[in-house]
Amino acid sequence: MILKDARLEDCEVVARGICMALHREPDGEMQKCIARICEREDVLYSYKHTIIAWEDETPVGICLCYDGAKYHEMRNITFPLFDELMQDDADHQEMDLDNMQDEAEAGEYYMDSLAVWPEWRGRGIGIKLMQAQIERARELGFNKATLLVDPENESAKRIYRKLGFEDYTEVYAFGQIFWKWVRKID
Repeated sequence: MILKDARLEDCEVVARGICMALHREPDGEMQKCIARICEREDVLYSYKHTIIAWEDETPVGICLCYDGAKYHEMRNITFPLFDELMQDDADHQEMDLDNMQDEAEAGEYYMDSLAVWPEWRGRGIGIKLMQAQIERARELGFNKATLLVDPENESAKRIYRKLGFEDYTEVYAFGQIFWKWVRKID
């Protein structure tokens, strides 16, 4: 397995991973919408923020991270794009940005989305992707990485604890409470 920075031509792969991270079916209108958004550099889900795990020529997972200082500005670009591109999807609900807290802030390297294709899970790929992003955070001069975790997701919490993340605070986002965890980077 090798890890590579995503390229513009990898936007469909990035979109598939983001769909999985959002617990959405990856082969539908949502994936097409996200792939179009991924092409941009000024959005949360840009290919520029993503590392892809490859087994031979097959993508097997992604990890998307960025500077938390840019979160608020990028969310105000990203979420309206979803609303615009998804307006014909009966299942789509507009984002309530006024009542949603920011997931990340200045000084944090924010680990936004992690996904490993179902048939490749259990092989340590997610951990390797996150370790690569933690190393990138170190190289960029960040002293902490953060992420949100669903309080009900026991397997994710086990992985994040293994990587040194600890409970930090709660964040209200996407209509529910998430736990924000932090990992110091030395």
